Amino acid sequence: MANAIPMTRSEVAAFETTKTIRNAYLLLTMIMGVSAATAWYAISSNAGMVNIWVFLAFMIGMPFVIHMTRNSPIGLAMSFVYAGLLGYFLGPIVGGYLRADPNIVVYALTSTSVIFFALSGYALVSRKNFNFLGGFVFVGALVLLGVIVANIFLQIAVLSLVISAAAVLLISAAILWKTSMLIHDPDANYIVIATSMMADIWVLFLHLMNLFSFFGGDD
Repeated sequence: MANAIPMTRSEVAAFETTKTIRNAYLLLTMIMGVSAATAWYAISSNAGMVNIWVFLAFMIGMPFVIHMTRNSPIGLAMSFVYAGLLGYFLGPIVGGYLRADPNIVVYALTSTSVIFFALSGYALVSRKNFNFLGGFVFVGALVLLGVIVANIFLQIAVLSLVISAAAVLLISAAILWKTSMLIHDPDANYIVIATSMMADIWVLFLHLMNLFSFFGGDD
């Protein structure tokens, strides 16, 4: 039997990168399916809205738990728990838009799909390094979170519109950055990135629904 030809360091790195990308998108597909199923269950069962402070604590806390357990089967299991609960919590919001005007949900879902696949696909095909967006996304997320919390008390409709527009731009940058991490960051973890992308997709979808609702005159 002929001896196997050992791979060079660059070939090993390329193989690991391909494996990480494949695992990330496979996991993303599965957890999005789980999240969509629990959202539909929440809609069909007329589930009530979760307390906003509980939801914010969940959105901030769960990613930290997943990050801490990212290299174990627990982290993989927690990604499915996160996806399921996120879908269930957000289902009543989607249900509200469906009752107001189903077209809002259709337009937002279509736009979300186009934005995600276009940006993520561009980053994968071009192989450009968008890691410089990391700082912008992190700071922008903190600022946006502060404004969202402020608007919980202020209840300003126009500010809600500004928040949604900013969120769409911020999530678009995040999609480029996180896809780029899969390619250029040797320490990228597919569980962390897949669950983060899932949350990005949900946030993008919700804010697009808010924008379509506003411009469609249903607000």
